[in-house]
Amino acid sequence: MALEQAVHLAVATSPTKSVILSSSDTNYESATVSIEEALTFGSDGPPVAVQWFHYPLCAYHGIADYVKQNSMKWEPPSLALHVGGAEFGGLWPAAGLSSSSALVVASAIAIAHAAGLRISRRELAGLCAQCERYVGMQGGGMDQAASLLGCEDNAILIEFTKPLVTVRPVPLPSDVVFVVAHSGVHARKAATSMYNERVSECRLAAKILTLNSPKPTLLVDNKPLCLVDAQRAWGMARPGDMVRSTSGSTSIVKRFLKPGITDRSELSSVPLSAEDIDSCLTPRTKNMSEFRLQERAEHVYAEAERALAFYDLCNPLKPAGDVENAQVITQKLGELMNESQRSCAQLYDCSCPALDELISICRSAGAIGSRLTGAGWGGCTVSIVPKAIVSEFINRVRTEYYMKKGMDEEAAKLIFVSKPGRAAGYMVVN
Repeated sequence: MALEQAVHLAVATSPTKSVILSSSDTNYESATVSIEEALTFGSDGPPVAVQWFHYPLCAYHGIADYVKQNSMKWEPPSLALHVGGAEFGGLWPAAGLSSSSALVVASAIAIAHAAGLRISRRELAGLCAQCERYVGMQGGGMDQAASLLGCEDNAILIEFTKPLVTVRPVPLPSDVVFVVAHSGVHARKAATSMYNERVSECRLAAKILTLNSPKPTLLVDNKPLCLVDAQRAWGMARPGDMVRSTSGSTSIVKRFLKPGITDRSELSSVPLSAEDIDSCLTPRTKNMSEFRLQERAEHVYAEAERALAFYDLCNPLKPAGDVENAQVITQKLGELMNESQRSCAQLYDCSCPALDELISICRSAGAIGSRLTGAGWGGCTVSIVPKAIVSEFINRVRTEYYMKKGMDEEAAKLIFVSKPGRAAGYMVVN
């Protein structure tokens, strides 16, 4: 779901033939780059040290790519772009709340509007997901879709249909709220390779599963595949079918992917060539020599199945007679969130001790379900909490987590209730 919290930009055209980037937060330095630099940012590979202003430059390059791909004419705009600090929007950086993607989305909207370009929200979601790769992030597009296609007061089910993403609104139970709590550990996914390592492992798993499928011809162009491509190659209707064992037969994932570590030499017996392996790696993961393929694939397929199960529980268009008690539904939603956290920690290895501790405290304080949010390795948790106990819940988390870590003075900003917010937009001020 899109949060109520936001990244706010003030944008104006400029006579300087450049892009001027500044922030209300004095911790972030300003930058000025030429139009040519903005148009080609990241073309020679991602920057070694990613700075906040690289994200708007990603968006600028992404808009330029879109214009070129669609044979459009435009005049690249000279802009002054100022970002409000966290106190203006409440969206902290490196918190697992997709602040970087929100900044890319907001910048792309501003650049497209300044240039007079008409780009649909679905197209913009795909464009923003692609252009974030100019800072080295191999993201999937969920954050950008939530920012651009979010439905106020509803969660959304995001489906990566081709060629454009689609979303379905998901009404949420009225007797619960979502509480976000920061672990105090910064999740700087662009500064490490861990996020991209998971992407590379999933690509390798997808390639092996597709190679052994009834439709191995999907591999013919040697482009990186996603696990959903392998699911389609096997003709499976739901992602859970890939990890579901049938009588007398192990699941497809367990049949073709070994548990534990798989090293490069073992991949050659799959058989995958060195070229096959390299096509799944990124500049930040090219030196990987060990991979955990079964666990990563199991997590992704089971997580996608949990998303569908969450939608099914909340879907108001159920068959006649299929009406469950609201309390039973919220309990099942909480169980799905708890299963998701177990999978994140044990199969995807993207949790951390601080998150594990905070989640345990949230559950003991009354959360029906609690899990990490965002890429992991720090950042925030999200918990589903009965409205009737939300004040008591927040006070207990403050006492048992933040006070013990000497963070009580910051706690008012680090834990908050959020409901589904509306999608990104803009306002023209004359």
